[in-house]
Amino acid sequence: MMKAKVVGILATCTVFTAAVCATAGFTAHADDVATGLYAGVNQLRQPCGTIGQDARLTAAAQRHANDMLTNKNYSHVGTDGSSARARMADAGYGGAGKTGEIVFWATGSAATADAALDFWMGSPGHRAIILNCGFTAGGIATAWDGATMTAVGDFAGP
Repeated sequence: MMKAKVVGILATCTVFTAAVCATAGFTAHADDVATGLYAGVNQLRQPCGTIGQDARLTAAAQRHANDMLTNKNYSHVGTDGSSARARMADAGYGGAGKTGEIVFWATGSAATADAALDFWMGSPGHRAIILNCGFTAGGIATAWDGATMTAVGDFAGP
């Protein structure tokens, strides 16, 4: 049985604070899935140009992908109460600017980069984040437990 769900959007414009991030030890579901998502997002952003991959945003995205997978908490709010902005700050991404987060989870044959991109582009809020030319840095991560894949994209701009 296939099951896929796209959950809400979080996009905000405030100030970051920097801190240190500690992420769980999940490996990305076939690292090529996260790579495929990054490439797919950049293809969709052609009018804006590519989004720069930022290791701190990738760490924040990985932390949340791991949390969603481990705790079956398919939300923008972490099980520790953290927001996307707080996770980005914890990962060391600081400064003024706006941020956005896109999340996805799926099982079975729906657990693919193409499925995630299709769902994100079918959701007005997710689509708006991907196509927002004001976002110049990003990080995309996935987690996989053999049955379920989660994917998170964290975006930031000046």
